[in-house]
Amino acid sequence: MAGRFRRGLSIVDDSVDVFRDNPSLAILPLLSLLSVGSAFAAVAGVLLYYGVLGDVLGSDFLQYVGVFVGLAVSSSVGVFFNAAVVHCAAKYFDGEETSAREGLAAAWRVRRRIALWSVAAATLGTVLYIIDDKLGPLGSLARLLFDLAWSLLTFFVVPVIVLEDTDALRPMLRQSGAAFRDTWGESVSASLGVSLVFLPVALVGLVCLGWAYFVAAGLVAYALGTVGFVLLVASMVISQVVGMIARTALYQYATDGEEVGPFDGRKPDSVFPSK
Repeated sequence: MAGRFRRGLSIVDDSVDVFRDNPSLAILPLLSLLSVGSAFAAVAGVLLYYGVLGDVLGSDFLQYVGVFVGLAVSSSVGVFFNAAVVHCAAKYFDGEETSAREGLAAAWRVRRRIALWSVAAATLGTVLYIIDDKLGPLGSLARLLFDLAWSLLTFFVVPVIVLEDTDALRPMLRQSGAAFRDTWGESVSASLGVSLVFLPVALVGLVCLGWAYFVAAGLVAYALGTVGFVLLVASMVISQVVGMIARTALYQYATDGEEVGPFDGRKPDSVFPSK
């Protein structure tokens, strides 16, 4: 097991190198953040303007509709831009030129799969929210367990959407789950590794923001706030790209046996000794 986790961390290191060769991919998760943030800000602005926010929060039905819509929007936008990163990573692994624009075009071609997936994810998320809301601590525990299981089952769903020729939900889940089963140690450690690599940057950003708000004043506060915001956003954006690069490489190796990207030049037994 320790060997699996060491391999997963080394995969993160090599995925960072892939990002260094393709820094323009950072625009994709940045656009995702801006799109989702703008959408929610616009909805909140409309609700506040017409004074109906209290009515929405006071109605269970409207709350659940809001949760579903919010999950569907955030899921579809997030998966769309992640799909663009996966396409670009796969092209790079094949030794071909790629760009963020080409990734967006590829994501648009699989928009129906993304929509199907987003509706399914939003439906499950809404059901779990209702269970949590109605069943108290027992519902919270059930939601936690289902969320964990779902996140593991769908770990590779974006590469499946982009790289496989399937338009049905069940094959997406089956292929994602099978790939995770074969690579669970490397997948978990790679995800943790991405978080650990960029966590210090995010923490520095948070400290700068906190210092600017609670301690500093004047130009110093504005400067610290700006630096903190940039560091926080950069850590989120770059970690998202690196994480998707690692997932794409893991998925291609698990399904096709291709030594691509972070696996290029490694002996197969050093990556998945069980294969």
